[in-house]
Amino acid sequence: MVTTAARADEGLRSRAREIARRLELPLAIRRRESLDELMAARGARFAVVAAREGTFLYFEGKQYRYHPGMAVGRLRQVLRGGHDPLLKAADIRPGDRVVDATLGFGADAMLLSHAAGPGGRVVGVESRPVIAWLAEEGLRTYVHPAVPELSSAMRRVEVIQSDHLDFFRRLPDRSVDVIYFDPMFGRTVAQSRGIDALRVFGDASPLRPEAVEEAKRVARRRVVMKERRGSDAFARLGFVPVPKLSGRVQFGVMNLED
Repeated sequence: MVTTAARADEGLRSRAREIARRLELPLAIRRRESLDELMAARGARFAVVAAREGTFLYFEGKQYRYHPGMAVGRLRQVLRGGHDPLLKAADIRPGDRVVDATLGFGADAMLLSHAAGPGGRVVGVESRPVIAWLAEEGLRTYVHPAVPELSSAMRRVEVIQSDHLDFFRRLPDRSVDVIYFDPMFGRTVAQSRGIDALRVFGDASPLRPEAVEEAKRVARRRVVMKERRGSDAFARLGFVPVPKLSGRVQFGVMNLED
């Protein structure tokens, strides 16, 4: 369901109505009851709550808010002249057209957007409506006071709520430069703010071979996947692992230019 924080004014109630319409969820008018009481009365499993300090998801007594997570530290490292493993594996160039096929909250998409620059285009595809909506709102409004480049990169990410296989099937051959997959395991390895929301609300489906085949048709230059280091998914799906001697995650690459 969708509701508001306690003692909501008309602005918050209007915001809740818009969210309910967008997500096609029932709207529950909140008066003096707690969120748990209201959810129990409505038989709701979770709630999207419009509050003065921003919208959040509520599930089993916990609040889940948008946060860019590890993207802040990763971008700072890039700005200092360091390298990011994803950008190196994906070989992102200024002006590239990129699809992040498993957007989540967009931490990777922000780095891809920064590397592609103002002349590039990054589309983030997210299958779960609630996550897609929260990511879109966060990417549009979040401001980091110390890293203005992060906000610029976030604003350039276009969010599309769709199954990525359905999305690929609508695209012409070789119409983007790079396609990136980060299946659910990859998103839950890192300990980062916002990750818990993806564990609860994200799509845990494994990456399908037919989605990889469509990605190979659509991408001009490269398809990249993040997985557990040493995962058999690389060989099973046709990716060449990028050598990595430490850490829990690894990238696999299909170089379509070869």
